[in-house]
Amino acid sequence: MKTKKVYRRISVSDGVFALVIMTTAIALPGCAQDGPGFGERTGRQIDQAASRAGETVQGAQRSLGEQTEKAGEYFNDAAISSRIKADLLNDSLLALSNINVTTIAGVVTLSGIVNSQQAMDRALEIARRHPNVKSVENKLLIKAPSRI
Repeated sequence: MKTKKVYRRISVSDGVFALVIMTTAIALPGCAQDGPGFGERTGRQIDQAASRAGETVQGAQRSLGEQTEKAGEYFNDAAISSRIKADLLNDSLLALSNINVTTIAGVVTLSGIVNSQQAMDRALEIARRHPNVKSVENKLLIKAPSRI
């Protein structure tokens, strides 16, 4: 007979729930033992375990928030690059230029080859005018005139 493996995503709250269940399962049988203060001691241990579980959840939530923020920055950077590339291609002075656009944390880097200083200035102007652009790094080169 074949068995089918079933997987499901476990969230942080599932892990905390499991930790609390395990702590309770281990500690509660001890409450039935005789002895002064044993149940009280066990109760404190359960409280401490629950507190640690809460701290773990808070840490995981902070980490998730940071990861979400980074993902948002990545998508925002991609949108900035795409808009600048489209504007460069639609500009008659730059349409035939070979300009690469990369954006990291709002910092745009233009690299590649343009035909003139005027084309370089125009590309920089287009990149700087976009919202959310913090700065523009110029790594453009001007194509040397051909010698025939």
